[in-house]
Amino acid sequence: MATIAAKLGMSRQLEPPESDERTESWLGLFGAAARGRPYTNGYPLPLPPLDVLSLMDRLMFPACAEEALEVVNAMDHEWLEWAEKKR
Repeated sequence: MATIAAKLGMSRQLEPPESDERTESWLGLFGAAARGRPYTNGYPLPLPPLDVLSLMDRLMFPACAEEALEVVNAMDHEWLEWAEKKR
């Protein structure tokens, strides 16, 4: 693995960014929602809002529905842009 990382110019290990408990919670919700992401012809589609709300209820996520949708949609938008650039 180290050889591959060196060939890709990734031999220097980076420290993970600091994050607080609330940030970790949002990342967890987004990660769980992204596991059910729909695809069409191999292209990722936005996360369905009802799936996010359902998951939020099941996890008893400590935020109101509007905030959860706003935050997860913003995270999803950034992820979709990243995925598009990667193609």
